[in-house]
Amino acid sequence: MNDDLSLRRWPGTGASLGELYEWAVGVGQDTIDWYMAEKERKARWSKALRAASVMLATLGGVVPAAALATGRPELGNWGFIILALAAGCLAYDRFFGYSSAWQRYMQTAMVLRARLVEFQLSWRRENDENLIHSFATTVNDIISAETDSWVAEFTKHLSEAGKTNAPHV
Repeated sequence: MNDDLSLRRWPGTGASLGELYEWAVGVGQDTIDWYMAEKERKARWSKALRAASVMLATLGGVVPAAALATGRPELGNWGFIILALAAGCLAYDRFFGYSSAWQRYMQTAMVLRARLVEFQLSWRRENDENLIHSFATTVNDIISAETDSWVAEFTKHLSEAGKTNAPHV
């Protein structure tokens, strides 16, 4: 769907409100589709990192016990390294925001879907150019709010990483 309205005729110059309505619905649905597709990618990373963390933590706890049971206690120290890897998986997920992005994208897609349905129902009652303008503005505002949320989260994580790595005086 081409969302560039500069290529279209505006009302009063031969374009119909129906064309603008179809454009608005297309932009709304394309945006929802994008968030749902991205949600899937983020969800896969989140689940993989969380599952790896659980498996590594379990293994990290089992290794020292197994080392003692086999009479080779020196091998038990590998448990600490494995536990550190488990923590690293969680830190990676947190820093790059896979779990939080998955939730944020799902929430944004649901809000967009609700606004699209609201727009479509309002359109059935009243074919009004102002409805199109209001819906397009709402879609942009929702995207902007989600982006602002991501920027705030990313900035916070950068700040936390800087504090963690800063030398203590």
